Amino acid sequence: MKKRFIIMGTGNRGVGCFAKGIMDVGGKGRPEFKENAEIVAFVDTNMTRAKNAAKEVGLDDLPLFKTIEETKHIEADWCIVTTPDYTHCDAVCRTLRAGINCLVDKPLATSSQECQIIIDCMEETGREVIVGHNMRYSPDLLKAAHMLRDGIIGDIMSIESAEVLDYSHGGDYFHRWHSDFSKSAGMMNHKGCHFIDVMNWLIDDEPIKVSAIGARNYYKSRPDLDHAERCRDCNITESCKQHFEMNKWDGIWVRLYQDAEKEDGYIRDLCVFSDRHTINDQENLIITYKKGTLASFSLITFGSKEFTYFFINGTKGRLEIGSNPMGEKFFRVIDIDGNVEEMETTKGSGEHGHGGADMQLIAHIIGTEDLDPMVRAYPIEGKRAVDVADMAARSIAKGGAPITINDIGKDYPPAPPRN
Repeated sequence: MKKRFIIMGTGNRGVGCFAKGIMDVGGKGRPEFKENAEIVAFVDTNMTRAKNAAKEVGLDDLPLFKTIEETKHIEADWCIVTTPDYTHCDAVCRTLRAGINCLVDKPLATSSQECQIIIDCMEETGREVIVGHNMRYSPDLLKAAHMLRDGIIGDIMSIESAEVLDYSHGGDYFHRWHSDFSKSAGMMNHKGCHFIDVMNWLIDDEPIKVSAIGARNYYKSRPDLDHAERCRDCNITESCKQHFEMNKWDGIWVRLYQDAEKEDGYIRDLCVFSDRHTINDQENLIITYKKGTLASFSLITFGSKEFTYFFINGTKGRLEIGSNPMGEKFFRVIDIDGNVEEMETTKGSGEHGHGGADMQLIAHIIGTEDLDPMVRAYPIEGKRAVDVADMAARSIAKGGAPITINDIGKDYPPAPPRN
């Protein structure tokens, strides 16, 4: 019997990754997905977007609903939640109480408190929750996690890590709802949670204290540019590195967002140079772990080139893994005597979605591929990633003062001070 999926949230992630992946539309999935799974409904508060999304995947007659409760007559095994971050707690809990298992795209929620509410609801209902931390599906990172657990560098003492996004990638979040702290809890929660989860997972430890600093120095008001409020009305599109073209990719952004504006007023291509933003565009964290490991992590959203790295230091050596600004991957182990062993890195599978990681995630939930159990992100692990972002937000609000795990979990974290 095919697994039956409801998709809640029919924006780019819900449609472009999960719906097209499951239905194998435009080569964005695998043939076996459609043979073993089906989409039985879309749920979205914006019916124009939902209708257009159904057409995008060739399901013109798909049942469409505004709430999960309205799907009660539909038999479903899983609901995939890809709504804005601030809705995750409510959306996941209502799904679980409707008797449906849930795959929620990262982050699990926007505060430690909300994450615990989800965990409590999962235990109360007896339903399953998987968090979409897709970086775990990277073969190289999975191999590194096993090597570290096997003691390749001894006891882990410290980690240095960074994610640098280029102007296009990093700036895109400042076109959208993500730049409102009340909706995303900031870039460290929405985007940084990927890397924080991987750090927690690689060293198999729990974060207990964070000190952080941050600022918004690039994506701020620029009246000197004489720009419009939104990209489609702007006259500097040729020279602007942050210009977002709604008509690209066969006009899907127009159909999913621009055509749906009249229902909820959401504008996808707002100018990034604005004072409406309430999040930082760069943050630096020092994280203390339960076993004593110290970690540093930097998130930057306006780099000329993208690169990422994890440098992990232990009592017997060092493990390095990541990619340089030229896009070249590296993975090496340096022993205590300085001998370097270069590890073979895997090439992307060529499949759609984060180098094929999204396809692995879909294969995992459908059950078409046997995968290492370590890749599954449980809600308690999703919460630990959010815990770090929650502690970081409170630390930044207090000028970098250390915040412990005992200081969070009671309310929503504060937005950063305006600089």
